[in-house]
Formats: sequence, C-alpha cells, structure tokens
Amino acid sequence: MTDKFDHTILIVDDEEQVAKALGRLLKQMGVKYVYMDSGQAGIDRIKSASTPFSLIISDQRMPGMEGSEFLAIAKKITPNTIRFLLTGYADVDAVTRAVNKGAIHRYITKPWNNDNFIETVKAGLEQYELVMENDRLFRLAKAQNTKLFTLNTDLKKSSVVHQRAIVQRDKEIEQLKKRLETGFQNRNYINEIEILLTENNLLEKEKLNTLHAAIVAELFEQFQDIATRNGFEMPDNIPGG
Repeated sequence: MTDKFDHTILIVDDEEQVAKALGRLLKQMGVKYVYMDSGQAGIDRIKSASTPFSLIISDQRMPGMEGSEFLAIAKKITPNTIRFLLTGYADVDAVTRAVNKGAIHRYITKPWNNDNFIETVKAGLEQYELVMENDRLFRLAKAQNTKLFTLNTDLKKSSVVHQRAIVQRDKEIEQLKKRLETGFQNRNYINEIEILLTENNLLEKEKLNTLHAAIVAELFEQFQDIATRNGFEMPDNIPGG
C-alpha cells in the first residue's frame, strides 16, 4: 500500500457494532471508511460516490439482500473495486457460489483475528493499486498509440502533398526551359541590336546606313584583291554604289 493512493473502504453490515469494530482497525491503518447498514444502501452509496471505493467489505447475512448478491451487483457498477465477504462458517456454500461468480476476491470468517484482518486489507488495497496502475498504463499506451497513428497519417499526407508539389515544379521548370530554348532559336539578334541602338539614340538611321555601306565597300575591296590574285576581273565600282 502506497501513500499516493487516497483509499476509502465501504463497510456494509446490518450490525452497526460489527462495522464500528472493523472501522477502528481501519483507522489504525490510516484508512478512511464509509458505513452502510444494508445492501441497497450500499448500492446507492456506490452510485453516488465521486470516486470509486478501493475496497468493499460486506457481511453475508443481512435482511433484504445477502452480501454475495450485493457484491455481485457492486461488481457491475465498479468492477475494479476489491470485494471482501464477511461470513460465518455456516455460509460456506454462499461463499463458494460468490467465488465462482467472481463476485468476491476474498472472504473473512467471523470471528476474525485483528492482525490477520489488517494484513488481509493491506493486501487487498495493494491489489487495487496494481489494478489501477495497470489501467492507467493501458490508457496511456492507448493514447500514445493514437497520437503515433495520427502523426504517421499526417506525415504520409504531407509526403504525398510535397511529392506532388515537386512534380508540379519540375513540369513548370521543363516548360520554361522549352520556352527559353524556342525563344533563343527564333530571335533575330542583328535586328534587336539595331532596334536597341536606334531607340537609345546610340546610332541614328543615317549613321546605320553609312555603316552598312562601309562594310559592303570593305568586303568588295577584299573580293577584288582575291580576284586579281587569281586572274579574275571584277567591276571597278559596286553596282548602285
């Protein structure tokens, strides 16, 4: 039994003096308890409790509802709670039926030994702590698995979207590359240079015509020289010049 659990035990017995005797032993252990005088009152108290009882101790022989019947109902309401049946030697059959149905975890015979009773209750509370810790770890693992599944799903979705974006960018780059190559092939650089020079007043139209004439004249002289060295005759002047 550890300090991190705030245990409360429910005692159900139609004999108040018996319940008080058990309560004194629980106080020695530093454990709180609640007393109810019948099975129906015990059921109502379980249903109204803000937190489940760690352990229930019920007498077997009570008017209206026997302890084994009460504990079977209690099990359905709060299945993790440890359940003890307080009984006499004459109730062996009832105890056997309750054990077989899983309604009780242990039984305590009357009259009881105080030291044995305390040790039995301690063991029951430790068992409850183990059950609750196992339940906590199970819920934690379930929550973590849910988070991991969600994260993995999101990563897969993100990867697909990212891959689609890469494919789309590759297509756009390829289209741009083709447009650039087509543009370079179809461009008239000489005409573009002339337009650029003219628009920026770097070369007037008349000067541009003079430049063309000078280039043609230079080429004509070079052809004349080649023709003379090879025994050909060319006109003295450029036609139209």
